[in-house]
Amino acid sequence: MPLTVTLPDGYGYTVLVALGMIPVLGFAQGSVVTTLRAAAKVPYPNPYATADQVKNSKEAYKFNCAQRAHGNLLENMPQTMALLLFNGLFFPLATPVLGLLWVGGRVLYAYGYVTSSMESRGGGRRIGGAFWLAQLGLLGLSVYNALQML
Repeated sequence: MPLTVTLPDGYGYTVLVALGMIPVLGFAQGSVVTTLRAAAKVPYPNPYATADQVKNSKEAYKFNCAQRAHGNLLENMPQTMALLLFNGLFFPLATPVLGLLWVGGRVLYAYGYVTSSMESRGGGRRIGGAFWLAQLGLLGLSVYNALQML
C-alpha cells in the first residue's frame, strides 16, 4: 500500500541543516581531533591524554579540549537532529534558522575550547554557549507542536 507524505514548502532547508550541515560539522571536528591526537602523541585506543601528558605538553591539553568539544557535540547531535526534523514539519523556515544558530554556536564552542589556555580550563568554549539557547528553542517548539497535535 503506497503512502503519500506531504511536506511543507521550505522543509528542504531543515533537511539541509539536520542531515547535511550537522554531520559535516561532526566530521570536521573529528578531523581536528585526529590531527591533534598525532601532535599530542596520544595513541589509540586512549580517548584522552593523561594528566601527566597534559602537564608536560600544550598539544596534549589542546587534544583533550578538542576531544571533549567533539564528545559534547556527539552527545547533543541526535536529539538536535530529531528536534529539527520534527519542528521543520510545522515551522519550515524558523526551524532551520534555529539549526543554523546551533551549528554556528557549536563551531564557536569548539574553536573557543581548542584555543583556550590551560589556565582558563577550557573557558574559551563559553563564546559558543548560545547553541544551548537554540537547542532550548527547538525543544520548546517540539513541546508546542506536540501539544498542538493532541
